[in-house]
Amino acid sequence: MTGMYDNPPQPPGLRNHTPESVTAAFEAWADKHRAALDAIVANVNLNDPQTVTFENVMRPQLEFENDKYSHNLRFYQHISENSDLRDTTRKMAKWYGDFWTDMNMREDVFRVRDALYHKSGLAAGRKQDPGRYITEDIAKNAGFKDVESAIALEEEWKEAIRLGLGLPSKPQRDRFNQIQKRLETIKSEFKNHHATDNGCNWFTPAELDGMDNDVVDQLAKGTGENEGRLKVTFDPSHYGIFLRDVKNPEARKRMWIAMENKCPENVPLFKEAMLLRDEAARLLGYPDHATLRIESRMAKTPRAVNNLLDDLRTRLAPLAAKELNQLLEAKKKDYEARDLPFDGSFYYWDWAFYASKISKQEHDLNNKKVAEYFPIDSAITGMLRLFGQLFGIVFVRLAAEDLERISPTGVAEDVMYHPDTITFSVWNDESEGNDFLGYLYIDAHPREGKYRHIANFPLELGHEKADGTRFYPSTALVCNFPAPTKDKPSLLDHEHVVDLFHELGHGIHGLVSRTHFSRHHGTAGKRDFVEAPSQMLEHWTWRAVYIKRISKHYRTGEQMSDDMAERIAASRHFLQALSNLRQLSCAIFDMEAHSPKSRTDLENMDFARRYNELRNELTGMKGPEALGEPMTHGHGNLQHLFSEYDAGLYSYQWSDTYSYDMFYSAFARDPMDKSQGHRYRRMVLEKGASQDEMLILEQFLGRKPTIDAFFMELGLAESVDTPSLKGSPFAERGPVIEEGPSSEEGPAIEGSPIFEGSPSAGEDSIVEGGPSVGGGRVVESTSPRERIRHKMRHIAAHFKRNKK
Repeated sequence: MTGMYDNPPQPPGLRNHTPESVTAAFEAWADKHRAALDAIVANVNLNDPQTVTFENVMRPQLEFENDKYSHNLRFYQHISENSDLRDTTRKMAKWYGDFWTDMNMREDVFRVRDALYHKSGLAAGRKQDPGRYITEDIAKNAGFKDVESAIALEEEWKEAIRLGLGLPSKPQRDRFNQIQKRLETIKSEFKNHHATDNGCNWFTPAELDGMDNDVVDQLAKGTGENEGRLKVTFDPSHYGIFLRDVKNPEARKRMWIAMENKCPENVPLFKEAMLLRDEAARLLGYPDHATLRIESRMAKTPRAVNNLLDDLRTRLAPLAAKELNQLLEAKKKDYEARDLPFDGSFYYWDWAFYASKISKQEHDLNNKKVAEYFPIDSAITGMLRLFGQLFGIVFVRLAAEDLERISPTGVAEDVMYHPDTITFSVWNDESEGNDFLGYLYIDAHPREGKYRHIANFPLELGHEKADGTRFYPSTALVCNFPAPTKDKPSLLDHEHVVDLFHELGHGIHGLVSRTHFSRHHGTAGKRDFVEAPSQMLEHWTWRAVYIKRISKHYRTGEQMSDDMAERIAASRHFLQALSNLRQLSCAIFDMEAHSPKSRTDLENMDFARRYNELRNELTGMKGPEALGEPMTHGHGNLQHLFSEYDAGLYSYQWSDTYSYDMFYSAFARDPMDKSQGHRYRRMVLEKGASQDEMLILEQFLGRKPTIDAFFMELGLAESVDTPSLKGSPFAERGPVIEEGPSSEEGPAIEGSPIFEGSPSAGEDSIVEGGPSVGGGRVVESTSPRERIRHKMRHIAAHFKRNKK
C-alpha cells in the first residue's frame, strides 16, 4: 500500500467464526434485541405524553439494529467450505427468524409505537393522504430531527399492522403468528434445498461434442457405473456453457430437464407457501398477498404492475414471433446439414445453442475469442478504474501483508473468509476529501458449498454511531466465473462482464451510502427500485468505447479492436423480445400465484402446469410435454419468491425503466461526465432508503419518471433526444409509503431470475496492495509480487488444514 491509503480508520470485520461462536452470537443478539424492546416499554408511560418520544420509543431498537447489522453472520451459510459452519449458521438464522417474528408481535411495544405515531401527526397525515411520502417539512412539523427518523417510525407502525397487530381478536393474532413462523420455516427449507443440492448429469465425451476442451478437461471423471463418463454439474460455469455449446440435442434436453426438476421437495412447499400467504393477507383484510406486498413498493398496486407487464407483453409479441422464426430457420438448416429429423418445433433446450449460433453469424462474435480480452484481474481493474473516475472513488487492493497489518488479531486469515477472495479498502478520492468508505470483497470462482449464482451480499451495514462518527460498511460480490486452467487465467465472456458491472452497482450503492440507521443503508430500499442503480451501470458495458477500455488480451496485453467492440455493442438487443418474454413469464406467474381471483382458485391451481403454460404462451417455445413426456416443475427453482421478491419478480423490469430514465437523463450524452457522476452519487446512492425512492428520483430527474427511454431503447417507441419531453408517467404511480424490514435480515441482492443459458451476446485510476483504482491515477504496489504469492500459498494451506 502507499501513503494516504495505508491506514483505514476501521479494520476489516472478522471472518474467523466457528459453529460455536456463531451460535453464541445469535443468542447474544436475541438477548440484546429483547432488552432493547423491554427498555422501550419501561421508558414510556402511556399516561404521560412527555415520555412518548422518538428517543424513548425508537432509539433503543435502532441502536440495537446498528450493532447487529455490524456483523453479517448469515453470510457463512452461503460461502463457507466448512459444512458444520454452514449448517449451524443456517439453523441459527432460522432460529433467530422465529425469534424476530415473536419480537415483532409484541403488543406492548406496538401500543407504545402506535401512541407516538398518532401523537406525531404522521397517522393523521397518512389517513388524509394515503399516497403521501414523508418530506422534510412533514418530518419537521411532526417534531422529528430528520426525514429518516420519521420514516423509521412509520415503517415500524406499518410493519406491525402487516404483522397482524391491528387484528381485533387474539385468536386471529395467534393464527397470524403461527402462519408467519411456518412461512419462515418454509423459506429456510426451500432455500436450503437449493444450497445443498449437488445435482449433476453424466455424459460420455462423445455427447459433449462442441464444448471447449478447456472446460471438458476440468470435468470430474466417473467411476463405477459412471466409468467412462464426465460429470456436468448445475453450476452456472457448467450448465450455461453446456446448453450453449453441446451439439447433441438429446444431451441438451436431458440436462435441461434435470435442471428444471431439481429440488422436487420444493414443489409441495411452494404450494403451501402460496396458501399461507393468501390466508395471512385475507386475515389482514387484503384481497390477496400481492396487494399486501405491493402497496408499500413503488408500484403501489397490482393493477399498476399488471399494466406494465401487459404492455410489455403486447409490444414485444410481434418482434418475438420474428425472432422465433429466425431461431427455427437456424435449427432447420442445422438439422438438414446433420441429417437429423426436424419436427418443426423449437424447445427450451434449443434456445442457448441456436442463439449462440446466430449471434456468431450476425455479429461475427465468438464467445471464446471475446473472453480472451477479459481475463478477470484486468476486467476488475478496468471496471473499478471506470467507476472510480466517474464517482470519485479509490479502490485499494490489499495484499496478504496489508491484511495482516490491519487485522484486529494481526492474522490475515482472520479477516479473509477464503484465500481466493480479493479484498479492497475503498476511499474517496481527492475531490471528495480522501476519507475512508469501507471494504469491497470479490469472490470470483465456484467451490464446494458456495452460493451457486451471482449476488451482492452486504456484510456490514454503515450507520452513524452514538458518538456521531461513522461505522463503515463492507460488501461482497459473490460470483461463479470460470476457474483458471493450468495455462490460462479465468476468462470472462461479455455476459460475465455485464454481471460483474451489475453486482458492482449494488456494491457501490452500499459503499457510498450515508444514512443514520443501518436499516436504511445502501440497497435496503424497495424491491422495485433497488435494482435500478445496478441496472444503470450495465449501460457502460454496452458502449464500444468502454468495452474496449476495460479489455486486455490475456496473452498480448492488447486491447480489442474497435471493430470487435462495436460488434459487441451492436449485439445488445439481439433476441431482445424473446429474452424479455422469458423473464416476463416468471413475473406474470408470480403475480397470478399471489393474486388469485378467489381462495378456491388458488387451492385448485396447478402451479407446474400454469408455470409451463405461461412460458409456452409468451415465447412459443416448447417443453418435454410437447413430446408426450412428463411436464417439468421449474417453479420449484424460483428462489427469488422466497427472498423478499414474492409478488416482486416484476421488479427487474419495473426498476429497469428507472435505470434507462436516469441514464438517458444524466449520462447518455457523456457517460463519463464527472459532474453528473458526483451528482448521481449525492442525490441517489448516498440516500440509501433514508428518503422515499420516488422523491429521490424526482429530485434527481427534475420531474416525474417516465418509461419513454426504456421503450425507445428496445425499439418499441420513436427516438427522442430527451425522453422526458415525451413524458408518460408511470401508470398509477403516486407517492409511495415506505417499506420496513419484513424479516430479520434483508436478502442478498441477486441477479435477475432470467433462465439459465440465455444469450448475451479514461483516466487510469487503481490502488493495489497492488495497483489502486480511482481518482484518475494508478498507484503501484510497493510489495514484491513473489512475496504476495508466497503469503497467499501459506494462507491457502491454512484454509486447507481447517476446512471440512
